[in-house]
Amino acid sequence: MRRFLSQQRLWTTTGGPDEDRVKPHVLWLPYGQPQVLDYFARVRDVLAPYRDIITPVAEPDLHMTVQKVDSCDRDGRRVDTARLLRAAPAVQEALATVAPVRIELGPPRASGSAALTDVWPEDELHQLYLAVRAGLDSAGLALPGPADWFWGHMTGGYGLQDTDTPELAARSDRLASELGRALRPGARVAATVSSLWLVLERQDPDANRYTFDRVQEIHLGRTAPGEGS
Repeated sequence: MRRFLSQQRLWTTTGGPDEDRVKPHVLWLPYGQPQVLDYFARVRDVLAPYRDIITPVAEPDLHMTVQKVDSCDRDGRRVDTARLLRAAPAVQEALATVAPVRIELGPPRASGSAALTDVWPEDELHQLYLAVRAGLDSAGLALPGPADWFWGHMTGGYGLQDTDTPELAARSDRLASELGRALRPGARVAATVSSLWLVLERQDPDANRYTFDRVQEIHLGRTAPGEGS
């Protein structure tokens, strides 16, 4: 296990402007789907004895990242709440023909620097990703380069430190083993992606976590507000 929020992943250098710790994102949030929240509560139970090497993701912070957005738009203006709200109609239009996606999450596993679950099916999620990018682009927002394929995943815990001693390495191995066995049977959980959120996400390296402020919900297809999450 390695520390997740290493220097390479930080959005700003130590002592940099606080506003640089905040970036716009498009997220799927699992709230309103209790089976997903229960699933990740079980993941947190597994991670709890290992808080010296991993930080479990609190329920309010659970999310699947669909697209990161650059801090400034193509005109060089910082993307704040007002700018995201102006972009929302274009994103909504791009998703108007995208039907809600039935997904499965899991099983949980330990990666090099996190505990996570993959999200399936890949094809439908990749098409959703492309539609989101098209909407953001038409709204004048600047994006990182496109991925060859969208990797859907949700994180249950972020690595807190490098496990670079024999004792810590052994604990990391035990964590991976327990995580791989903990949710069997029932290693996957089903959910529906019927809306996404434009958010301002904050990176907090001291607490080893990400938090976010919801700005605007975007519904897929003809999904009515309040239907799904």
